[in-house]
Amino acid sequence: MKDHENQNCYYCGGERFEERRVRYIYNRDENNLFVPDMPADVCLNCGMVYYHGPALLKVEQRFKAIYQNKEKPDRYTTLPVMDYV
Repeated sequence: MKDHENQNCYYCGGERFEERRVRYIYNRDENNLFVPDMPADVCLNCGMVYYHGPALLKVEQRFKAIYQNKEKPDRYTTLPVMDYV
């Protein structure tokens, strides 16, 4: 656990967290970047996910570079879409 040492969960007040790798989709201007192994702290009481600041910054920088054609993504995948009506 990195960001939540000596802190409580903002949602449930829980005190125990576990660092995990979770799936994360960064979205801006209808463009997406899927990060299958994003580091985060997860509250062991309610499951609330807290992303690490440096990891979020890295994803944002990589997203920008990919969509400005300065870098290529590691790979491509397709995501199914469901319109909620």
